[in-house]
Amino acid sequence: MKKRLAIIIITTLLGSCLYGCNKKEAVNSTNVIESKYSFPYTGEECDQTSINNTPFMVMVENSPSARPQSGLSQADIIYETSAEGGIPRFMALFHSQSPSIIGPVRSVRPYYITLSRENSLPFAHCGGSLDALNEIKQDNSIMSINEISKEHYFWRDSTRKAPHNLYTSSEKIRSFISTTNWDVKSKNFSTFDNEYYNSNDYKTCDNILITINNHYNTSYTYNNNVYTKYMDGEKAWDMAYESPLEFSNVIIQKTDIKLGEDGLHLDINMIGEGDGLLLSNGKILDIKWKKYSELSETKIYDMNGNELPLATGKTIWHIVDNKTSIKY
Repeated sequence: MKKRLAIIIITTLLGSCLYGCNKKEAVNSTNVIESKYSFPYTGEECDQTSINNTPFMVMVENSPSARPQSGLSQADIIYETSAEGGIPRFMALFHSQSPSIIGPVRSVRPYYITLSRENSLPFAHCGGSLDALNEIKQDNSIMSINEISKEHYFWRDSTRKAPHNLYTSSEKIRSFISTTNWDVKSKNFSTFDNEYYNSNDYKTCDNILITINNHYNTSYTYNNNVYTKYMDGEKAWDMAYESPLEFSNVIIQKTDIKLGEDGLHLDINMIGEGDGLLLSNGKILDIKWKKYSELSETKIYDMNGNELPLATGKTIWHIVDNKTSIKY
């Protein structure tokens, strides 16, 4: 009898121990899953609070008089493509960081509106070409934050000459967005895989030079896992944050760019498909890009038709003419 009682007690204790251990492991496993968040535009890990930041875009000038700009080092993605006059402008996407100053802010063009639409995000700007302003006026789905009618969300820097002195901030832009009924949400920009480009099948590339025209060129040097940007031979610098512009990925999308019907502004083909280059983790590869409609996202693929991941971190995306000189 005593022997049977001892067996029952031991069995009960073992069962309790196993149950308790399993339960603890399950709780720990759940905690690991719940605490793992990553920013959708960079793939970098973050906390639950930061991932809920409101994303937005800003038109930033890039003429020599606008340099060095402020806030660009805090952008998750920067699009760079040409405007009239031969000097490209930036459309910067902010989500993971909250810069206190961004600019100089300048006017928008229709092809930049296309970028905002494919990302489903509001954008800050100051005026625009006639075609761009007409498009904004006729389409209520375009989330425009125009300084001309929303001046309280911008300011002028008296130490710089107009029109290269207009600035805004993440606080001001997010404050305005909160007053609207816009449905602003972040969405996955890409998949991220830091090991993908370690394959020996891809060429190594530590330097690349993109010559847009006789008035402007930009280059990148790869070191310590990032691409440092140069413009006209000088390191691109963020004045407010006292830091260089560095990226984990450089995308070069080639397309047709021509003078528009007004003989002044540019017409950039954003829809369709074409060739390009991708630099990531010190490697370079030929790519194909595809975009099927105004609202669809631009996707990049290898030459076998496989969609490509990016390295974790910031991305700069160039949109250049098919005839642009690119040396590496």
